[in-house]
Amino acid sequence: MTKAAAQALIPGPWWYDQYCSPAAHVALPGLGLGLASEAQQRDNTATRAFSAAQIQTADGQCLAVDPASGDFRENLIPIQVVACNGSDSQQWDVITSGVHNNEPGFALITSTLTNGCLNFDPRRAAGNQVLLFSCGGRADGSGAVANSQLFAFTGGAGPFPLVPQNGNNATCLTVNGGLLDQTSCNSNTVSGNELFTISGSGSQSAASGSTTISAADASASTSSSDSIQATSVSPDGCTTEVTITQTVTPSSAATSSVATSSPETSSLVDVASSATATVSAPASTGTTVLNSAAVAEAQQRDNTATRAFSDAEIKTSDGQCLSVDANSGDFRENLIPVAVQACDGSAGQKFDVITAGKHNNVPGTALIVSTLTQGCMQFDSRQSLVDLFSCGGRADGSGQVSTSQLFTFTGGAGPFPLVPQNGNNAVCLTVSGGQVVQTSCNPSSASGSELFTISGSTSRGVSESASSSASVFSSSAAKATSTTASVATSSSNDVATAASSSSAGAISTTSSSSTASAPAPTGTTVLNPTAVSEAQQRDDTATRAFSNAQIKSSDGQCLSVDANSGDFRENLIPVTVKACDSSAGQKFDVITAGKHNNVPGTALFVSTLTQGCLNFDPRRAAGNQVILFSCGGRADGSGAVTNSQLFTFSGNSTSIPLEPTNQANTCMFNNNGNLDVQQCNTAGPASDQVFTIVS
Repeated sequence: MTKAAAQALIPGPWWYDQYCSPAAHVALPGLGLGLASEAQQRDNTATRAFSAAQIQTADGQCLAVDPASGDFRENLIPIQVVACNGSDSQQWDVITSGVHNNEPGFALITSTLTNGCLNFDPRRAAGNQVLLFSCGGRADGSGAVANSQLFAFTGGAGPFPLVPQNGNNATCLTVNGGLLDQTSCNSNTVSGNELFTISGSGSQSAASGSTTISAADASASTSSSDSIQATSVSPDGCTTEVTITQTVTPSSAATSSVATSSPETSSLVDVASSATATVSAPASTGTTVLNSAAVAEAQQRDNTATRAFSDAEIKTSDGQCLSVDANSGDFRENLIPVAVQACDGSAGQKFDVITAGKHNNVPGTALIVSTLTQGCMQFDSRQSLVDLFSCGGRADGSGQVSTSQLFTFTGGAGPFPLVPQNGNNAVCLTVSGGQVVQTSCNPSSASGSELFTISGSTSRGVSESASSSASVFSSSAAKATSTTASVATSSSNDVATAASSSSAGAISTTSSSSTASAPAPTGTTVLNPTAVSEAQQRDDTATRAFSNAQIKSSDGQCLSVDANSGDFRENLIPVTVKACDSSAGQKFDVITAGKHNNVPGTALFVSTLTQGCLNFDPRRAAGNQVILFSCGGRADGSGAVTNSQLFTFSGNSTSIPLEPTNQANTCMFNNNGNLDVQQCNTAGPASDQVFTIVS
């Protein structure tokens, strides 16, 4: 329905408030009051592989929806293919299990804006068969599972075809005249318009330096004045007036826009700067008018983080400094290009190097964070320039961990290359035309402008070595296993949010029936007992096919874990293969039903020592995809069920392949002392892909 139609139906000012407001599409009188909200319900129990992500076509455009283009329930909405702009209408969730998906190997594609499901209906007229419809397939929202909404999905961001289950593996979605449509295909040989990529986790993808602002953001276009009155007109003719005040004045002292959240009380050795610290901003040459509330939300300082360096300069090979201007990006201080200028000691040339925290849970990596803006340096393969973006990769500051912001870091001040994790070890940052840009490289032989040095920093109690960078706290160290939990369903894509609270000491794990002494740890992680007991909870209600069992490889060695080799919550623990010694680190429970397993024919493999679940994450670096993680897939222990931890298990044999359900034709094997994955024929696995459960 258009604005004009709404105004004709309801004369007077009502149509403006109800139609032009973000919630307008839910409640037009006479057209199904409240029926859209009934029909389009968000599944808060669902496992989401991706949330608020863009889905891009082969030519880089985005799938988008207009809630007003369907019926009164927000059903039958066509899927548009338009230029990407980061708006809510271009954000999608990929749901691998939940109320409306009980099929392993398939996903729902749901609009984050409307909560409707991508749906293929071959009964409709050609050109109008791919639409959004209430998840479950019933117009009023009462449906359960519909195969017209299930699409083949084995994990990963693609590119991949969108193959609906009800198309008998002979139908793919494609682009046709600016709309998403269907075509006959062989799903094994798709190409071009039949391939789609999940991109960005909902972050904006505008080119660096440009300012694209929508009315929904209550912002204005770029201006250099102190206060402006802006009128934003949306495509449907709705008009909004907003007043925006510039928060950073050129050539004057300014307070960095940082959220003033209260840090958790702790025995912090590495005393972090207060979130309300005032820094002197350099003279601004940018012209962007900032929205102070949006900046404070998007650019928040992580006061829990482990900083290898604070307030440091990062110098190029010719002695210049990386530099940022808070007013050269967008209204949230995102998309700020990273320039290279003569060193002047200003706040725009100061950076923190964060090795662990809310936005970094990957050992051996670091975030490069502007001390001035709190934005993270980011590599985006879609553009040459390197910019600052809200840490975690979400424009509004709600992101957790993004590989585009993690750079390889083993400690020390350098010189070293800046190698982004999402560049597949083939991309280095370099300098060109006074800007930091990306280039193809071999990181092991980087040279010249590909090398950077950290200079003039304050290193705050953190050793400049890879082995000790996580040790920031000191406290006592017993671990008690909790038996109660308030569980919410999570996703295999949920990232461990690593705050740097830790503790030192020995560990004991208490179960309902026995106490096991941990082996002498060889890992160096300092644990936080409170966080551990919250994240790693024993499920005493579970059905155990085996308890305290060894899992042996084909050569007779045992799967083994070291509680101190992961993070401070006992997440991200690598699983090794060692000579059997009957220690607690080599004992596992095999759980066929319980809080974290509701799928018949599968099992969780749970460490008796830590209570963490064996987990396969194909997004992690090769060789580091098999880890222990909190059962349910949420770092803090609040998860319910995730298919990254469910393994095919019939219960009829003690000799089995370890086959994760979140990726077909994948088996685990002993890779030189580490549990790893490789392709396999699960009906006839190779001998080194078979493991034996020994009670």
